[in-house]
Amino acid sequence: MKAANYLNIIADQLHPYMAFVFPTGNGIFQQHNSPCHKARIVLEWFEEHTDEFHLMSWPPNSPDLNPMENIRDVMESQIRAQTPPCPNISTLCDRCLDIWYNLSPVMCQKLVASMPRRVAAD
Repeated sequence: MKAANYLNIIADQLHPYMAFVFPTGNGIFQQHNSPCHKARIVLEWFEEHTDEFHLMSWPPNSPDLNPMENIRDVMESQIRAQTPPCPNISTLCDRCLDIWYNLSPVMCQKLVASMPRRVAAD
C-alpha cells in the first residue's frame, strides 16, 4: 500500500472513529513498521493530531504481537481454501465479510488471552 492511500484511510476512517470512541483524546493507535506507516506524510499527520489520540511507538525488528494478524491469517487461509476462487473484488468482499461475521468468539478470546504470554516471551 502506498503511503498516500494509507493516509487517506487514517484521515477518513480512523480519525472520525477515534474521535467518537475516545472523545477526550486518550485513545492509542497501534501500527507496526510497514513502510507506508513510517512514511513522512503519515508521521507528520500523526504529529498534527497528537492532542486527539496517541500513536503507540513500535520498536524496529519486533515481532508482530497484534492479534488481528492471527485473525487475518485465519481469514486468508479460509479464502484460499474456497473453490472456485473469487472471480472479482465484489465476491471477495462478500466472502471476507461472511468469514468475518462467522469467526469464533472463542478463538478471538483465546488470542487476546494469549497476549500477556506472548509479550513476556518477546
